[in-house]
Amino acid sequence: MLNKLQRRIAATALLTACMLWIALHLAGPRRENHSSFKSPLATLQPANPAPEIAIGSARGGLNLAALGPSDLQMRSRGNRDEEKMAFVRYMAAHAWKGYRRYAWGHDDLKPVERKPSDWYARGNIMLNTPVDSLDTLFLLGLKDEYNEAKELVLKKLDFGKITEHVNVFESTIRILGGLLAAYDLDGDKRLLEKATELADRFLPAFDTATGFPLNFISLSSGIAYDYHGKFESVLLAAAGSLQLEFQYLSDTTGNPKYQEAALYVYEQLQSMTTFVPGLFPDWLNASSFDAPGQSFHLGGGADSYYEYLLKLWLSTGETKFFQMYETAANSISTYMVQKSWVGGSEYIPLVHFSKDANGNYKSLADSGFPHLACFAGGMFALGAKASGKSAWQSHFDLGASITDTCWSMYSQSPTKLGPEMVNADTMKSSFGAYYLRPETVESLFYMWRFTHNSLYRERGWVIAQAIEQHCRVSSGGYHGLANVMSLKGDIIDRQESFFIAETLKYLFLLFADDDMVPLEKYVFNTEAHPLSVRGHGRRSDPANFVPLPTSYKLPVGTLVGVSPELQMKRRKDKRRFVECLAQQCSAVLRYSRWETRSWCRSSYTSTGQTFVVYDL
Repeated sequence: MLNKLQRRIAATALLTACMLWIALHLAGPRRENHSSFKSPLATLQPANPAPEIAIGSARGGLNLAALGPSDLQMRSRGNRDEEKMAFVRYMAAHAWKGYRRYAWGHDDLKPVERKPSDWYARGNIMLNTPVDSLDTLFLLGLKDEYNEAKELVLKKLDFGKITEHVNVFESTIRILGGLLAAYDLDGDKRLLEKATELADRFLPAFDTATGFPLNFISLSSGIAYDYHGKFESVLLAAAGSLQLEFQYLSDTTGNPKYQEAALYVYEQLQSMTTFVPGLFPDWLNASSFDAPGQSFHLGGGADSYYEYLLKLWLSTGETKFFQMYETAANSISTYMVQKSWVGGSEYIPLVHFSKDANGNYKSLADSGFPHLACFAGGMFALGAKASGKSAWQSHFDLGASITDTCWSMYSQSPTKLGPEMVNADTMKSSFGAYYLRPETVESLFYMWRFTHNSLYRERGWVIAQAIEQHCRVSSGGYHGLANVMSLKGDIIDRQESFFIAETLKYLFLLFADDDMVPLEKYVFNTEAHPLSVRGHGRRSDPANFVPLPTSYKLPVGTLVGVSPELQMKRRKDKRRFVECLAQQCSAVLRYSRWETRSWCRSSYTSTGQTFVVYDL
């Protein structure tokens, strides 16, 4: 998008303007100049103050009093920083303004080009930003914005018209989770009905030999595939991060089929033998119980599986889910935690395991530490605080230490924003892109809630100001950065839905009081959508709880063949799926020269970026 000066040049000297455009195009888009940045707080007068949320008080499920404040903290439970809350509210309104102006009715925003960006081709719109933003707009008191987003979702989101194969995992955490959280806060049954329809259309994805769901499904035809256009590969996080939403849906609709499909996955996983207790490799097989690989990590592809084990326990009170989490958390803390050479920062990288002649574990750790793994600080602190088990203090300390490490990724950059990847031995950036990600502020939020140490708010405030200074687009919205180590580098022209859904929500809650989404009554899904735990909110009446399954139609640890009818439908649909997947990989170029989707392979060269669809 040309700026005002460039448009004037174009009006008087077309040739000069063309030359300028070519120069800008070759160099990549530049970020706006914020050297004279001033806080908007002095003039901001929010029209819609944050609402008081009615919380159910009926008892049931797990007693999460440990997640509330201690006696010493009770005096500060109502401690809120109104000025900083207003600042974040202003940021959310500005991000939404950009979407409303330039991407209305689409998935995401390209704020610099002032254009929409969609995940899928051929007009298959899932309305990612409006659905993902619903609960944030509600919590921040942006009533007009919430109502217009809700109206758009209820009127325009038609799952029956989605003919492309959508990502089940991403659509569950963003769309299904967003609808359920909005229902929990708002109480509008139409949101629950919309969520129920989506879950019904996801259920055919679980029709595999193991019950592990395939991750791409056509919502109109019900045909599902894996990442390679086949019916085998299952990503751990994709299969293991649906349970919170599906179980909540069973409780709120009274229909057990949703939790039965999702929880069977956990039971099947527990019947498998893995190299390290409780840990699973990235890739599983939907047709067998093979768990190949001896490498484990907490980055993308694995992360939220471990998070959901913990949160499903918090949500339902079922002890076996905590036992699954505790086994994994103990293995992670015992075998995977590393310390950097410089400064001794603790981090959890990709670790390759083997055993010596005596059966003892040997490990070789990568030096890379991804921003996506920064959620682990909050996860370890949450699990430790809620359980109070024998190892809880060491796990809590580990959570605090990881949060410190992730903060150092921000504090050491000149922009005060964290890179996508660091060399953990030196804590120097190895991939400097910043996508407006939430994981570090998520852990800062949890550590503040559990300690009320002002240090965590101070760090969050630095990040909020840095985003405003380096990523704000004056016409509306926020962009990412291609390199946080440069004050004048290229930008990533993409405002993904998780920026409003997660990053801004956690920043707002960091400065709010503890009664704004209290942790003893709510649990956040991996997209930061708050769902009430059993005994509170929309699940306040224990009489409405759907009993958790104790047995399944198919015994745990068994395989079942896929029906010939389904096999025939899959064969007929495959060519179209391959074509759609290729279009989605190609479409990545339209929103970022720096980012790829997980189902595409890419290599970046001086001549541009090439995308190749995996194994088709």
